[in-house]
Amino acid sequence: MGKHSPNLMANCFLSSQKHNPNGEVIVFGERRITWGQLTPRMLRIANALIKLGVRKDEKVAFMFHNTPEFIEVNGGIQVAGAVPAPMNFRFIPKEVEYQGAHCDARVFIYDSIWSEAVEPAAPRLSNIEHFVCLGESGLRGAIAYEEFVNSGQASDPRVPTGPEDVAVMIYTGGTTGFPKGVMLTYGAHQLLFATLLSHALIRALTMDMPKDRHKKVVEALPIPATAITGPILRTRLVKNWLKTPAAFERLKKRLSGVFTDPDQAKMTYKRPRKYMYPSMPFFHDAAYANLMMGTLMGNMIYVLPETVKFDPDLILATVEREQVEAMYNVPTGWKKLVSHPDRKKYDTSCIRLAFTGGGSCPQALKKQIIELFPSALVFDVFGQTEMTPATSFRVDFDPETIQERSVGKPIVDFKVVGENGKEMQRGEVGEIYYRSATMMKGYYKDEEKSRETMADGWLKSGDLGYVDENGEIRTVDRKQECINSGGEKIFPLEVEQIIEQHPKVDSACVIGVPDEEWGATVRAVVVLKQGEQMEARELQDFCRGEMAGYKIPRSVIFVEELPYSPVGKMLRQKVRDLYGKP
Repeated sequence: MGKHSPNLMANCFLSSQKHNPNGEVIVFGERRITWGQLTPRMLRIANALIKLGVRKDEKVAFMFHNTPEFIEVNGGIQVAGAVPAPMNFRFIPKEVEYQGAHCDARVFIYDSIWSEAVEPAAPRLSNIEHFVCLGESGLRGAIAYEEFVNSGQASDPRVPTGPEDVAVMIYTGGTTGFPKGVMLTYGAHQLLFATLLSHALIRALTMDMPKDRHKKVVEALPIPATAITGPILRTRLVKNWLKTPAAFERLKKRLSGVFTDPDQAKMTYKRPRKYMYPSMPFFHDAAYANLMMGTLMGNMIYVLPETVKFDPDLILATVEREQVEAMYNVPTGWKKLVSHPDRKKYDTSCIRLAFTGGGSCPQALKKQIIELFPSALVFDVFGQTEMTPATSFRVDFDPETIQERSVGKPIVDFKVVGENGKEMQRGEVGEIYYRSATMMKGYYKDEEKSRETMADGWLKSGDLGYVDENGEIRTVDRKQECINSGGEKIFPLEVEQIIEQHPKVDSACVIGVPDEEWGATVRAVVVLKQGEQMEARELQDFCRGEMAGYKIPRSVIFVEELPYSPVGKMLRQKVRDLYGKP
């Protein structure tokens, strides 16, 4: 038996326990969990799963919100060599049934607060042999969670995993049909970690910013000690900006030694960082990738709000009490914080990094984030689940230099392709294609869709955009959302961002409505701010001075609320179903 575990994640967990046993890793309300407490529980869960018959590469389904149990169950599954298949905790029974069956799991672990979704689906999940429940279960034969954990030994089962093995199966939101299981590897997460780390450091040192900002930027970045960064930053890969697949392959070879030796990481614990994810659920890859990177770094402390509901007061109070340094939010989460009437009564100066992702963050909103968190740099991370998930990022700290719809320079190889299949020039709109070793392994049990999406080694993103004069990507909209009206192409996101500048408007969703003469016309579905009233003509008059005439909504519907996904994305198809009839 070798000195170190053959399991990539077990190495990280055991290293953290060895070198930082009393260091906190999770803060959940009054609960404060150290590595010395967490690692043994993950090992027990791994062995408990193996006792239930779970084997390497098998999927294990589980449903928790952002709780300590999500983290320990996920880690235990990986130590067992199995594949986590986290489930959206806002699913209804029909959706639980679909994903639970599709992923071929034989074990389903869940929190009883989601029983109303899980338990009605259980009779139709014939593949599930064991249900494990935290709290009271209504299922006959369900195993109590703590009983399950304690049934396993707190020892490393030594199930080997490597860079090519699937680390997690994240299900897409299903906006184009049934959700697809995206298979993401350990190697892809390692490469993303190294890429972001190297890019963040170099850009911080080379950005056009006042000299007195340099030190602050470098201090704010979550950089582990030289035991990990040194080998990475000394390579030619960093100088080449890690854009090409060949560069990623060379980096993979270097990483294979760094991330299998726990002793390499022992210096990373000297400066722990507190991270918070108030509106990014771990079942979504935007947050899950950070969970993986935190494990690789070993110095992240996850500060998790106790409630599922987004509570601005609780979040801001927790930031002040825990002195949180980095916060991840989708744009809708940031919007709720910056518009909260009591936001200024909290001291938020501790936030050094404000990460936004999971959707377009408007220029005006970024300015509000900087105003509320004066010490923060705004990191706008762009990408998609199929790319593990980041493909570009932009750093903003000066309100005067923020660019609308700019998501920065790419950290992977990319191109912009027109409808004729030819590569577009700068300034020309087309579909963004990506290529790198962070690309998904494929969609589970869907080879046809995998081939279609990953044609000729490139991943078709479905996002429309262009490259500006500075070499940065400017997003336009999702390809499928484009409205064709009388031969003109209208991008809903552009129209929505203008409408939302009206002082009476809280949020808007723009859709196309079938029209015999024009093919489609523009309709705005609008939520007004509390206490406000407006006629359609007032909004149309406002738009008249801000956009071309063919983009102005021909019709406006005012509603109480708009549907959003759990990660804050507008459910445009649901809006079309509700309000899209002529």
